[in-house]
This record gives sequence, C-alpha cells and structure tokens, in this order.
Amino acid sequence: MRFTVLITFFILLLNNLSAQSYNYYFGNLHSHTAFSDGNKDSVTSGVNNPAGSYTYAKLSQNFNFLGISEHNHYSSSKNPGFKIQNYQPGLAMANSANQDGTFLSLFGMEWGVSSSYNGHLIIYGFNDLIGWETSVPGVIGNNYNVFNAKTDYDGIFKKVKNNPNAFCYLAHPGFSDYTTDGTSATSLAYAPYNPAYDSAIVGTPLRSGLAFSTFTDYSDYPAGNYFSYYKKLLSVGYHLGIGYDHDNHYTTFGRSTAGRLVVLMPSLTRANLTAAMQQMHFYGSDDWNAKIDFNISGNTMGSILTGSSNPVINVIHNDIDGELADTIKIWKGISGSNNYPQVAYTSYNNNTATYNDVTPLLSGTQYYYFAEIIQSDGQWIVTSPIWYTYNDSSLGIKETNNEFEFNFFPNPAKNSLSVSLSNCDDYKISLIDITGRLVSENYFYDKYLTIDLKNLNQGVYRMEIRNKTSVKYKRIILE
Repeated sequence: MRFTVLITFFILLLNNLSAQSYNYYFGNLHSHTAFSDGNKDSVTSGVNNPAGSYTYAKLSQNFNFLGISEHNHYSSSKNPGFKIQNYQPGLAMANSANQDGTFLSLFGMEWGVSSSYNGHLIIYGFNDLIGWETSVPGVIGNNYNVFNAKTDYDGIFKKVKNNPNAFCYLAHPGFSDYTTDGTSATSLAYAPYNPAYDSAIVGTPLRSGLAFSTFTDYSDYPAGNYFSYYKKLLSVGYHLGIGYDHDNHYTTFGRSTAGRLVVLMPSLTRANLTAAMQQMHFYGSDDWNAKIDFNISGNTMGSILTGSSNPVINVIHNDIDGELADTIKIWKGISGSNNYPQVAYTSYNNNTATYNDVTPLLSGTQYYYFAEIIQSDGQWIVTSPIWYTYNDSSLGIKETNNEFEFNFFPNPAKNSLSVSLSNCDDYKISLIDITGRLVSENYFYDKYLTIDLKNLNQGVYRMEIRNKTSVKYKRIILE
C-alpha cells in the first residue's frame, strides 16, 4: 500500500513539474546604436556600434537579452542615418555576441516613420533590410534589399506575417498610427479587425523610454504609458501582448530604468525567445525581477483556449525582493466587441488572486483576461492576456458541480503558506511528505487560509485540497 502511495505521489509530482516549463528572462528589444541615431555619447563612452553595445549590456543588472533595432532608413545624417551596408555587419555582430544560455543578442530594425498616420514597428527575423529609399549619400543603388513603401503598412504587416521566423512589435503607438490610406479611420485602433495584421503583430509596450535618458542608475522611469492603446486593440479583436521598451539612444542599455520586458520561455535561447514572443508569453514590468504566474488551468499568458466550463483565473506575484502586491486586478473583455475591458476582480494586499468567472458566458464568444499588479512601492506590472472561447455544446448538457482552483505563495516556503481558492466552500487541506505520511491537516470554510509550517522539516510535499466533490494536488517545497 505504501509503495502504491509513493508511486502515485511521484506521478503527480512529475506531472506538476512538467507543467512548470517556463523560466523568466528580463530584457529589452528596442534600442539604437551609432549605426543609426544611437550611442549619442560615443565620444565619452567609447561605444559606437552594436558589438560594443552588447558588451555593455551584458554587465547590466537583471538583464538577460538586448535587441538592437536600428532605424531602417537614412533621411539625414544621424536622423536617423541608417545605411544598408551596416545591416549585415549588425547581424554578424549580434551573432558573435550571442551566447545562448547566458545572454541573447539580437539585431533587427525599427521600420517606418513617426509622422501623422504612420508609426514605428520593431521587426526581428529578417536577414534583409526592408525599406523604400532609392538615393542616399554614400550608398550605391537602393538603401534596401526588399522594397516596401514607407506608408504601406498593409504591405509590411503581410511581409512579417509571411515570414515564420519574424515578428513585429508596435513602438510608442498612437491611436491614429498604422493606417492604410492616411486617415484615422484606417488605423489599427479604428479600422475593422484584420487577421493578417493580427498574425504579424505580437505586442505593444506598457511604457517606452525614456529614449534620450543618460541615466545609468536604473532610476529614470518614463511617466507616460500605452495601457489605453493596449486595451483598445484588444477590444478591436487583436491578439497581442504587452511588454516594455527602453528605446535607448545613449549608451545606457539596461541601465536607464529598471523596467523590463519579461519573457517566459523554457531556456534562454534565440529560438525560444522568438517562439515566446510569437506566442505572447511575455509581460511589461516596472520591477526588474518580479515573476508573474498568470494562468487558466495551467495555461500561461498568451494562450488561446476553448472550454465548456467557466474559466478560473489564477495570478501569483513573486518578487525576489519580497515586495507585496498592493492590488492585483483581473481584467475581462470581449474580443471584437470594441468595448474596453473592465476590472472583474481585485485582490488587496495579497500576492495571489484566484477568480472564478461565474458570470453567464455566451457560447462561441471569445473572452480575454489579463492581470494588472500594483506593488506596494507603486511599481506597475501588466500581463499579456489569455483568450478563452466558451463552448457549451462540446459536452452537451452541463452539470453543476463544486469544481475549484487554488494557488499558494510562496514556493519554496519557510514559516508559513498563504492559500487562495476560487470558491468559498468547506475544504480539507492536507500536506503529505515524500513517504506518503500525512504531516498536516486543516479544515476550514473560506477562500483564504494561512498554514503554519514552522514544525515541518525541509523537503518536498504534496498539498491536497478537497471539498465534497473534487480534489486538487500541487507540489510545495519547504526550505
């Protein structure tokens, strides 16, 4: 009997481990060097190209990757000043500096112009420069490999869509940007949803800049944000995530601000980064080491799901510095409704939130959820969404049950453990050690419980929670 318990426990343990397949990596994909209009301090810094910029970035704190996205055109010297003969050397410098598993170095382009009804796109995954200039000082022939007119956003989105290794990310977007005919009516924010564009665009920033900051003490945060724009595009129907941009024009890579684009991937490789960006497994954070687990039934941010029951949304805020989440908000919207999402649930002074969306859902309608966290020091974090299409026909007539979800914090734990559940109900919560021995048991009626762990030994335990009809298991480590 004891052997059977051990085998069952290890099967559950392995299943739980396999679900925890993501690590957190912090960086920036929007920056410039002297190849275009960056490294403006090159005389004093001694850095004037991508190679030196990657070397500098590798020494920045809590910084795992840097993408250099030079402007794709010349216009005039240093404004932005990019020439086609620098594109291949930029790619080569990135390849030379890249160290999978240690630090990722990427090279791409910031495509487009920022005049009215246009807008910049951060693009990675192309081995050729995309542009439109036919006459540039110091360039023989065209200042591009692949032509795309500077106002043709339909063309550039489709080029990205048709390249499986590419993605584009909206840079400091405006509501009237990215038009097809030079009017606000055809901008991304106001035109009807376009599935081809949706396939190309992976995200937009929570914050961007400060572009011309010279700070290197991680303290120079941008005051503005693009949160409203993010919500607007989600309401139109676009499937995009939210990140964080630095837009460096001085030699400050990773150091002007502690804000970070945080990417969830199995390990630190270029291939994983591209896949994670395309799958929207990322979020934007003012905090440089906050790890956010946002999921529906173990499916992380960026997931597109279909189910026959109301979803349960889980959030865990884990800050290595021990900062507490002042609020965790879970937002909910209807994709394609053109109605902004609304806050569906708020958790106060807690590092976890569990929301069981028991509101009536329309069959065949796609809903989306994302989390917004404000830390006790005011720092701001917003996740990419999870999209959930409710389908009540897949299982015929639905039965009402007491199914629940739960999460807990912290893990690993030391003296105590905070548990939150999706429903208020009668529960029994048990801790079972690696031999199958019951070491702790609590009965309660609530959504929240704090468990005293002071008398337990260090090690791996199985946590089991039961109500009258369901049982759930998760692994916990005691330090």
